Amino acid sequence: MKIEVNQVVNWSIRISIFFTLCSCNTTSQKLLKEMTLLQSKPINCGQNELVHHDTLQKEIECIVYSDSVSCTPCAINKMYLWNSFLDYSKSYNGQLNFYFIFCPARKDFQEMKLALIKNSRFNYPIILDTLGQFAKLNPHLPKNKALHTFLLDENNNVILVGNPLHNKKIKEMFYRIVEDRLGKPE
Repeated sequence: MKIEVNQVVNWSIRISIFFTLCSCNTTSQKLLKEMTLLQSKPINCGQNELVHHDTLQKEIECIVYSDSVSCTPCAINKMYLWNSFLDYSKSYNGQLNFYFIFCPARKDFQEMKLALIKNSRFNYPIILDTLGQFAKLNPHLPKNKALHTFLLDENNNVILVGNPLHNKKIKEMFYRIVEDRLGKPE
């Protein structure tokens, strides 16, 4: 029996929803609907593409998005939690990239600036989307912040949804998908 990559990706995304948030059947159905919508179109990174693909090289991107409803300063203060994933990505020589996109609410600007200064030891680019362009370009993004961390394939299609920092199963799937697509780390 031959299983197509898209079928595996579809099931990976759907399964990740249940590991991300397990609750009542109604909530699960709503999450599945949001996941399906998120997967329905590639993620648009705008004119200034976040991702510069080399056609000879497969790439995977991990997007960590924090919208204006989320506490941006809180998220920035926890950026150090990503260090082990960032160290892991270095072994893939530019094939596994992380993008941290923050769209802070106006009321959080000052606190966000202080958080950025305080966390200046975090040595990885942070994208501040003060105009909310990422959300405008991707109206299919779910409102549920649990679905704001996802892996993209080389065509910006969502291949995994969920935060590997918060869920062991998502973390295992993250590593499995990366290694299936890019091989073992060097």
